[in-house]
Amino acid sequence: MGSRGTSQAGQPTWWASLAVRSASGSLPSEHRYRYRQEFLAELHGMSPAEQCHHAIGVLSRAWTLRGALTDPARLKPKEAAMAKPWRCRLRLHRWQFLRGAEGQMYRECRGCGKQRVDVYKEGPGPMWGG
Repeated sequence: MGSRGTSQAGQPTWWASLAVRSASGSLPSEHRYRYRQEFLAELHGMSPAEQCHHAIGVLSRAWTLRGALTDPARLKPKEAAMAKPWRCRLRLHRWQFLRGAEGQMYRECRGCGKQRVDVYKEGPGPMWGG
């Protein structure tokens, strides 16, 4: 049996339960009960560290969920809502080499899909030409 403040495997801790219950309090009344039950159910089977991570995530997104529930038309289309990966915003692209339909080589970022065509030299020496 665990002491106060700890939980046995699978049981939600008191503080994680309190956190997700608090998060559901900001939701519209017609959705509050449903989301409270879902948030609490997700805590079962998690370790205390996983519960902490989950509770922080639920708390940090509660107001966004409230906005989505109160005014669904305000939501952006999926393509507009998808953010560019942070590495790409910092111009730290992860390039992969591909060959086009006409046989030309080009690079494409694995994260954002940006394409770059480079001039290649034939034979030995540096790969990138100018």
